[in-house]
Amino acid sequence: MIKKIALVLMLIAILITFSLTIQESKEYLDCFSKDYFVSKTFRETGSKNIVTGIYLDYRLFDSIFEAGILLVVVSGIIFMSKKDEEVL
Repeated sequence: MIKKIALVLMLIAILITFSLTIQESKEYLDCFSKDYFVSKTFRETGSKNIVTGIYLDYRLFDSIFEAGILLVVVSGIIFMSKKDEEVL
């Protein structure tokens, strides 16, 4: 019972800290990027959906390189695991 109460109190403390941090960060937010994407996404990407335009046009190379890194890592793991099987 004490563990449950401690857990609830920790969760409440985290929630309060998170909400205070969010309120403080609203003062520092810059609306430049939001205004840029809202006004120019359709013209630059041709997509009516802003999220799709950002993901498929602006972030395309980032996504391709992430997939490439994942491929290299998986290939390395497979190579190392096959090498270990040959030793045994």
